[in-house]
Amino acid sequence: MNEITDFMGKDHDRLDGTFKEFQNVKNHDLNQAKNLFSQLKSGLERHIVWEEEILFPIFENRTGMHNGGPTFVMRMEHRQIKDYLQKIHAAISASDTKTAELESGLTAVLTAHNDKEENILYPWIDKSATEQEKQASLQRMKNPDAKD
Repeated sequence: MNEITDFMGKDHDRLDGTFKEFQNVKNHDLNQAKNLFSQLKSGLERHIVWEEEILFPIFENRTGMHNGGPTFVMRMEHRQIKDYLQKIHAAISASDTKTAELESGLTAVLTAHNDKEENILYPWIDKSATEQEKQASLQRMKNPDAKD
């Protein structure tokens, strides 16, 4: 069963949809664009926290790759994603919708990043983690306020 892959892939799809919706409205409904981008930013930031605090440690603890390897690269890409999010957010907040270049950069990083996660990292976790680890991870992601 690919529970982590499915859950995280659906979240990628949801976030991609929000991003596309933002891009479609930004030049004719600034208020909706601001709201959509805020949803995208907070959703991506939450998704990154899920990965860095819940999923990456499973991979790192099983493989022993703590200071290198795939999760090191993904954390570096997370910093790039956050940088693009902050720059676009600042522009949109200032009512500047000329963000196409920044959006292209964000799309490029996200496309490659999501591909690695969906085709390598998430399936590895689904295959290698115990059922208990997977269920605990999903529980933490679905109900972040619940106590372990």
